[in-house]
Order: sequence, then C-alpha cells, then structure tokens
Amino acid sequence: MMGIKKSITRLNDQTSILPLAIFRMAFGFLMAFSIFRFICKGWIEACYIVPDFHFTYQHLEWVKPLGVNGMYVVVICCALSAIGIGLGLFYKFSSIFFFLSFTYLELIEKSWYLNHYYFVSLMAFLLIWVPANRSHALDCKMHSTLKRNTVPIWTIMIFKLQLCTVYFFGGIAKLKSDWLLEAQPLNIWLKARTDLPLIGKLFEHDITPFLFSWSGMLYDLTIPFLLWTRKTRPFAYCLVVVFHILTYLLFNIGMFPWLMIFGSLIFITEDEWRQIFRRKAKNNSMGNGFQPKNSAAIKSMLFVFLIIQFILPLRHYFLTENVLWSENGFRFAWHVMVMEKNGYVTYTVKDNATGKQWIEYPSKRLTSIQEKQMSFQPDMIWQYGKYLEDIYKSRGMQSLSIYANSKASLNGRSSQTLISKTVDLTKVKNVDSIYDFVVPLKDQPPFLKMKTP
Repeated sequence: MMGIKKSITRLNDQTSILPLAIFRMAFGFLMAFSIFRFICKGWIEACYIVPDFHFTYQHLEWVKPLGVNGMYVVVICCALSAIGIGLGLFYKFSSIFFFLSFTYLELIEKSWYLNHYYFVSLMAFLLIWVPANRSHALDCKMHSTLKRNTVPIWTIMIFKLQLCTVYFFGGIAKLKSDWLLEAQPLNIWLKARTDLPLIGKLFEHDITPFLFSWSGMLYDLTIPFLLWTRKTRPFAYCLVVVFHILTYLLFNIGMFPWLMIFGSLIFITEDEWRQIFRRKAKNNSMGNGFQPKNSAAIKSMLFVFLIIQFILPLRHYFLTENVLWSENGFRFAWHVMVMEKNGYVTYTVKDNATGKQWIEYPSKRLTSIQEKQMSFQPDMIWQYGKYLEDIYKSRGMQSLSIYANSKASLNGRSSQTLISKTVDLTKVKNVDSIYDFVVPLKDQPPFLKMKTP
C-alpha cells in the first residue's frame, strides 16, 4: 500500500518539459498537414456534402453536417487550430477548438471511421489538460512569465499510457486464429503486392505472411515495454520507424503510421535528445517548475479517462463470439489491420397495404464508400433499412416490411449470409438488437475443420 502511495506521489515530481513540447509541435504540425491533405483530396465534399444520408453513431444522431460553406469553415479553422497547437500560439483555445472541431468532423459519418481518427481525438483531449505551451512556444514569447523548464511527470506519462494502449490492445486483437494460424488477412494483402521492386518476390512465398503476422503481433505486444525502458529505447524507436514506414509503403493506411512515429517521440527524454545532438545539459534545467491549477482534480479525471480506455477494447468479449464477423464492439477497440472483409447487400421493400414489393439498391442513394462499409457492418445495414422506411413512410406508405439480402466474406472465406433474410428491419427497434439476427459464421479455417468430429 505504501508503495502505491509513493508511486502516486511521484507523479507530481518534476521532469523536463522538452518531451511534451516536442510532442505538441509534432502532433500539431502533422495534424495541420493531414487536414489540408483532406481538403486537397476533395474529401470535404465526398464525406460531408455529397451524401444525402449519413450513418451516425448511436446516441449521437443529432450530430449533423453544416452546409458547404459551414463545413469548409469548420475544417479550415480546425487546421488553423492545429497550427496553433504546433506553434504553441493561443494554446488553450487552439487545443480546445481542435479537439471539439476534429471530433465533430469524425462523428458526422460512421462509414469514414478509422482508428487513427479516434486516436487523434483522444490525444487532442489530453493536450487540453497539460501545460505543453510552457516551452518552445509563441505564447512564451508573448508572455515570458509562462515559460517553465519542468512539468509534473503525470503530464507526460498520460500520453505514454495512451500510446501504449493502442499498441497493446492492437496486439491483443491479433491473438486470433485467422491472424496467427492462417496469416490472414496478410496472406491476401501481401500476395497482391508481389509487383513491388526489391521485396515483391518475397511475398510469393507461403511463409512470408506468417512471418509478418507473428512479427506484427509480437511488435505490438512488446514495443510499449521496449519504449518505456531506457536501455532498449533507442532500438525500440528505430523499430517504430522501420515498422510503420514499412506498413505505410505496403498497405497505404493513411496517416496512422506517421502518428505513431511522431507520437512515440514522447518517450525520448531531454537527456537523450542532448546525447543525440551532443549538447551539454543546462545547470538550471530542472529548476523553475510548474504545477497546473486543480492538479488533483485533473489527475482524477484523467485516471477515469484511462480506465475507460482500458475497458472499451475489452467490451466485445461480452457482446459477441466473433467480433470480426458481427463487429459488435469492433470500433474504438484498436482492431488495426486484422481483417479483410467485403460484402454485398440489397433490400426488399414490401408495401403491406397493397402487397407490392421491390428491390432497393443502396448505390442509388449512397456514396461508394458508404455502400462498401455498410455492406458488411450489421448496424449500418439496419440504419439504412430504417432510412428507407422513413423515405417511404413520408410518401404515405405506413405499413412496410423491409428485408436485407446481405452476403459477406471474411478473411478469404466464401461469401455467406450476414443478416437473417427473414428479419423485418422495421420491427428491429434499436441498433443493439440487430446483432441478435447476425447469422453465425459457418466456414471455419482449415485447422479447425480438422478438429471437428
């Protein structure tokens, strides 16, 4: 008990602010680049403007896009606030605005969900509560009394712990038969990249996907400990850079690799930076410390925040037998690159008053990415069914039945029914209930087939 109290007390000890300042700059400028990239690729229109219907998150149906001009203003201001974070300019306002605006943009459309969008929101939220602008920031240039050389240990540790949850639960998510015993989905993805120069021929060998699968799992589970340990940190960070650049080149997974590369800078201490650049330590480097106001309340709130981060990735164990198939609890759980899934769905709409029925094709009303993501995610299949119900009821058809004809394929398996064809989606009153009608995955990997009596 005394040991725990001592450890908690040590969280208030002062440490160099440099890792926090470097992380702030790296995060802010990377986010600004990412958002301007989003604008240049025309994704504002594709995600927020073009769709007539948006797949919303449960209990957040009220989050709606603004008009064309409104969305451009929000996105541009979000980018400017990211620059403000990087520069340490009007930091408190910039960090709060960036968190709110980025999270708002993320919540508008569920079909665009990515793990790294969620990760950005979490890191942005944490930045609000720490004094990351007390060094190497324009705020300090304008107000010299703000400058500090040190901050409490907990202001840096909270980012380390958040980064470690991504890695660790990403590794836990890979402890599945598909990943370890079938090397899926890497078997599919790598066989499609045999045209790459120099390394492409390696992907023709059956052993290569297994080496990548096991290496990826071991990397995710061990890299937090390697980064946290001073002796192994140089090797660990080099490994972070090599691993994520390789995944970026092979799988084109957007900004996530760069987020992890730059985010991991938080582990590098001031002494290590000085060793890298061969600079001597300042005699007063540990003086002039800082303790945020309401520190105890902030720490308590962030402790609850971390507990939630540890619980969310585990919830699917209580919700479903196969999270990759049903996807109940799949989001916000760091299931990174663990499946190749595609599907196809049409809807049969029946007017019970007249007996007339017809087929609805989602491509008629959805964008290509909306249709693709909806085709293999049960909650989105239900949402679109309810959308069709609202459309036809607004036309005076008050007695309707809507059925989904859905097929999906997971990690190279043959296509099979996802949602029971007999369930009337108009009778399913909430999104949680649709998972009761997910048809169990029948086709098992070969190694399990051999064990079946």
